[in-house]
Amino acid sequence: MKNLIGYVSAFLIILAYALLSFDALQKEEVAYNVLNLIGGLGLAYRVYLDKNWSNFALEIIFILIALKSIIIR
Repeated sequence: MKNLIGYVSAFLIILAYALLSFDALQKEEVAYNVLNLIGGLGLAYRVYLDKNWSNFALEIIFILIALKSIIIR
């Protein structure tokens, strides 16, 4: 199950990046930041299970940036 969470979460982040790159979304849109937030949460959970602390720290920062972008627009 944890692998599925990792794959889906990574897909969401890649999807957000692809949609932004192809001008289907703008960086200010909530949808872009929600995709990043959900992806970051899933990956944080995934690397937490493996006690991969450096990647966990990276995902926490990613989550905080996404939250800031959603809350303070």
